[in-house]
Amino acid sequence: MGDSATGGYIAPSGIVTHDQDLEDIFQELIVGITSLSGQFVRPRWQPEPPPMPAIGVDWCAFAVKSIRPDDGPYFEQHAESMDSIRHEELELSLSFYGHHGQSFASIFKDGLAIPQNIAQLRDYKIKYVGCGEIVTAPDFLNQQYVHRYDLVATFRRKTERIYAVKTFIDYHVNIKN
Repeated sequence: MGDSATGGYIAPSGIVTHDQDLEDIFQELIVGITSLSGQFVRPRWQPEPPPMPAIGVDWCAFAVKSIRPDDGPYFEQHAESMDSIRHEELELSLSFYGHHGQSFASIFKDGLAIPQNIAQLRDYKIKYVGCGEIVTAPDFLNQQYVHRYDLVATFRRKTERIYAVKTFIDYHVNIKN
């Protein structure tokens, strides 16, 4: 991997949670707040989707709908590296299904107001911002309507990446007369 002294591209080190790891964080949050079984809290889009639960079974599908970064990262220079720090807004889209889907959507929304629930996100530098309205959005499947209740929860997080950008610590100039 290159650095500022060697020239060329500089790739970051440090991991920012995305993809499956980010879904795992939110699945744990949804399961913890709603008490739904983990098998019934699932990412909305999967390479090999499991069978849909039977009609009437309570479950939740969720997805990180968008990640909106702030205008630009803040850079903090160190002797051998530079930290890139950015804040992002995450929109989590949730759909609750089943005979008690509306209740579970409401339980989740209210549970986000409990400081102890939100404290579980602190290790990931994620903070709860707010929650939208619960919208009734029934699906028509197998010639019948299925109860579905949608809601969007908003979170913010801090991301950090480290780049191998070195500072000038010392330099020498030779002046010839």
